Amino acid sequence: MEPIIEARDLTKVFISRRMKVTAVDHVSLEIYKGEIFGMIGPNGAGKSTTFAMMSTLIKPTSGSIRVSSFDAEKEATKIRQIIGVVPQQYSLYSDLTARENLELMGNLYDVTKKVMEERINYYLKLVNLETHADRFTGGFSGGMKQRLSVISAVIHDPEIIFWDEPTTGLDPQTRQAIWKLARKFNKEGKTLIFTTHYMEEADKLCDRVAIMNDGRLVALDTPENLKKKSSSVSLEEVFIHLTGEEIRD
Repeated sequence: MEPIIEARDLTKVFISRRMKVTAVDHVSLEIYKGEIFGMIGPNGAGKSTTFAMMSTLIKPTSGSIRVSSFDAEKEATKIRQIIGVVPQQYSLYSDLTARENLELMGNLYDVTKKVMEERINYYLKLVNLETHADRFTGGFSGGMKQRLSVISAVIHDPEIIFWDEPTTGLDPQTRQAIWKLARKFNKEGKTLIFTTHYMEEADKLCDRVAIMNDGRLVALDTPENLKKKSSSVSLEEVFIHLTGEEIRD
């Protein structure tokens, strides 16, 4: 399979007046084009920092990252044109309507007016928000905000979607809707990378899962292979075995 993201010896050190913390410690991995890739680990394991470096939000202390053949250090602007990032905190303007939020994102990526109008109508209908298109998003529920945040990140038709904690705090019905949306994007050829605390989500949705602990990559394989290797019946058991941590929602 063709790697669309390659991280080599990736390290991130945060230094303050009082301490020096190695958040990511010499991590190397490949993410293949067209797969759904999950990153799990206890709080402070380094998954969010790795996620942020791969999506060009922060720079590594050392090591290298290539995204769709672009060097993350030298060609970050080019990478940002082909990725979409769905943050854990909704990246929406509460004093704008749903449609206006989408138009703002489309303009930032120079999407033409005609194409943007077609995509906005398509995506609003896709996530069942077409009847709320002209409502201010400040009054939206958490599930509505999450769905709008997702389509805001894909309005420019990115190759890769980075998704941080996609279903945290959502009810089971909305969580299932987000999973369905993720699978749809993946069938359209997009590569998805997300962090999650939900083992069921990683097990059912991901082609491969990376488990991190104390800044290091401790396992990377398909959910089924991870369970077989540790003679476990669930991904949660694998997680506890490798990290020594209980799952906390």
